[in-house]
Amino acid sequence: MSDPLRIAMVGGGVMGGAIVEGFIDSTIDDRLVDVRVVEADHDRARYWRDRGVRVAELADAAGDADVVFLAVKPHQIHAVLDRLAPSLGEQTIVVSIAAGIPLQALQAPLGPGAAVIRTMPNTPVQVGKGVIGLVVGSSCTPAQVALVRRLLEPNALTVEVPEEQLDALTATSGSGPAYVFYIAEAMLRGARELGLPADTAALLVAETITGAAELLAREPENAEGLRKSVTSKGGTTAAAIDVFERAGVREIVSEAMQANVRRSQEMADERE
Repeated sequence: MSDPLRIAMVGGGVMGGAIVEGFIDSTIDDRLVDVRVVEADHDRARYWRDRGVRVAELADAAGDADVVFLAVKPHQIHAVLDRLAPSLGEQTIVVSIAAGIPLQALQAPLGPGAAVIRTMPNTPVQVGKGVIGLVVGSSCTPAQVALVRRLLEPNALTVEVPEEQLDALTATSGSGPAYVFYIAEAMLRGARELGLPADTAALLVAETITGAAELLAREPENAEGLRKSVTSKGGTTAAAIDVFERAGVREIVSEAMQANVRRSQEMADERE
């Protein structure tokens, strides 16, 4: 067995913690993954110790790390980068999960030669079904990008995009789970209004969405065809879809995603 692959996760909360779970007892390229968590919250730190994960200070965790993940709040990122810079190895890859912080702002405190990757994960990472968008800094080598993708694959599909497309990715996959949950809320309400017990309605909605997602995963470019396959002309589904069409649901979804992008750009401007 080769030397371990040393990973530091700065911030062991929901998103960072979900990614860490994918590292525990794993191997990458025949190297055992040695993960350390930097976590200020005492309860979360105790949780990781109980899971057998080493909890360390930033300098200790990052000093000999191959990859450092930054899963802190956006307002904390600059202070963390300033503290991290003196401890960082020349070949260390820095992967940011902090929303709204551009590559340039991540790169500046670390120096132009630092290998930096910006990411946008979504919450299904918690169940190993996430999507993570990657924006790769100019100093990253193909081998470094490939390593990060292999590290994230237990939790998510990774998609590399140019930075100017990251807001669109955020509006699609980053916020997308919330859109699905919103539809689920509406379906639950409708089912209860039709007389179904709450527990039955919840089970039906959850399993229906799960099953539909599985079908779509098999044919990701055929959403329209899948929808038509269950929409017989003049039938019950057609009656429901007709209501959506008259209400302009397609246009509403598009407008909502555009609002998402606008707000992301506003937030970026506010941080400058």
